[in-house]
Amino acid sequence: MTRPKVHIIYAHPSKKSITHELKEGYINGLNEKNIPYTITDLYESNFNPDITEEEYLRENNNIASPLSEDIVIEQEKINNADILTFIFPLFWMDAPAKLVGYFARVFTKGFKYDHEDGSPATMKTMDATNFLISAGSSYEELKKDGKLDALETIFIKDRMAGKTKKTNIYIFDETTHHKELMLNNREKYRLKSEKIGKNTD
Repeated sequence: MTRPKVHIIYAHPSKKSITHELKEGYINGLNEKNIPYTITDLYESNFNPDITEEEYLRENNNIASPLSEDIVIEQEKINNADILTFIFPLFWMDAPAKLVGYFARVFTKGFKYDHEDGSPATMKTMDATNFLISAGSSYEELKKDGKLDALETIFIKDRMAGKTKKTNIYIFDETTHHKELMLNNREKYRLKSEKIGKNTD
């Protein structure tokens, strides 16, 4: 049986966070099932999220210019995978700035989107895309005020639109420090993310 290849895009500045536990748990699950993976740790690699003027002009068809080496490497990692897994916290109801910039710089015209001349985009369609998202608010609060619907719109209907056969969003809620201590979420969520990793194939 051929195992799917997973590429993880991870974004959190602290190794003391529950989000870090999610990443470690998920990787443990992959390892237990011998599922091959690569990982881009946006903070550890000091990924630059800022789009340059040249990149902006290229994306708007003002100039033709080659992709920078860091972007080519990331696009190759994606195309070598069958499954993408994004692991990150909600900062102001969006991904951290480094991950927002990752989408802006890596999901380029010609890769995620067709060229204006009609030549097709080169990004492969993933078998699945997973989002493991930590949030300070409760799941009920996120659902009640429409934030869960907004997350699905942003990440499923926009950023991964047309490039994945299925998507899974896993919300790990109530991760603020006092809730973490009171509810023992850290260990519970690590085990849950490990189970998700085991079931990736």
